[in-house]
Amino acid sequence: MSNLTNDTSFGEASDVREQRPTVVVSALTCHRSETLERLLQEFQRMELPLQFRTVLLIVDNDKDGSAQELVASYQEKIDNLRYVIEPRPGIPVARNRALDEAVAMDGSALCFIDDDEYPDEKWLIRLVDHWQKTGASLVGGPVNVAPADASYGPVQKLINRSLAARQFRKNRAAAEWPEHGRRPTIVTNNWLCDLDWARQSGVRFDESLLVTGGSDTDFYRKTLQMGGESSWCSEAVVYEIMGPGRLTLKYQFWRGASQSITHFHFKHQTMTPKLAFMTTLGAVLRFILGGLLMVFPVLGVASLVMATRSMGWAVGRLQAMFGLRSKLYENATESKSESVEHTTDPQNAGSRNAA
Repeated sequence: MSNLTNDTSFGEASDVREQRPTVVVSALTCHRSETLERLLQEFQRMELPLQFRTVLLIVDNDKDGSAQELVASYQEKIDNLRYVIEPRPGIPVARNRALDEAVAMDGSALCFIDDDEYPDEKWLIRLVDHWQKTGASLVGGPVNVAPADASYGPVQKLINRSLAARQFRKNRAAAEWPEHGRRPTIVTNNWLCDLDWARQSGVRFDESLLVTGGSDTDFYRKTLQMGGESSWCSEAVVYEIMGPGRLTLKYQFWRGASQSITHFHFKHQTMTPKLAFMTTLGAVLRFILGGLLMVFPVLGVASLVMATRSMGWAVGRLQAMFGLRSKLYENATESKSESVEHTTDPQNAGSRNAA
């Protein structure tokens, strides 16, 4: 596409003839056309809630609009498809752009799904139905790990199976948490927000968290602090595609470390001698337990990634204690050469989800 500007968009923002309330489903993207196309393919097959008008909003966080041509090719296949470019780099910036666009459409709810995910055929129906029944401000659901591509090597396929097994355990725990008076953190890889609540509360994604990640966890915490309610819909499932770059133990180790750093700084604002002692002790014990799990895989195939993440988490705790801040998205924010993604580990502030 030629002559792109920062204001490039297509698709109608509203339709005065349409009387049904609007649900906006948004995916943020940046240089990830292959998985984005899978999302578009599956979205056009997905069942939609008949009582709502559904808008699919693609927010391209590449100022050059690299996804425009791909998305435009689906305009005739997907009703109410919208595309906008958010030229300012950063995941929380793009999330706020989606929020602003949905509010401008007078939407009733905004959903997020990642550009490396695709929905179950009944995902949106189940998510919206759960929201209507519970009246929750935020609704989340499970993310399953998709099968590995046939072209991947044996080690990559093993790590993908380990991620899938680990995710299964976490999804099962999330479904059982309400019985024990707990609730999973709702993050944006499978997320619905009541826009009446968003307008009333004024809650937004913290754009200071450009590099560290965790702006969706921060959004969730602020929602609860301001009196909002969250709920979990186990039946509303999406599937995450693991690219080869994630299917290494090195990546899993440092992803765990980065998320541990972010979690620590969310939870602790000042360092005390007691906190330093407890943090060091906890990190050492966690590293040892991770090593033992690697040697004795008592949790089956899930043990491989769980052990690696646990040891990474321990190292991240020690780094955070000495003031280090996560730079998980520094390269992506500076150069936009990497894809838009977000922190989704269940350990993130008592969170749940994905790999």
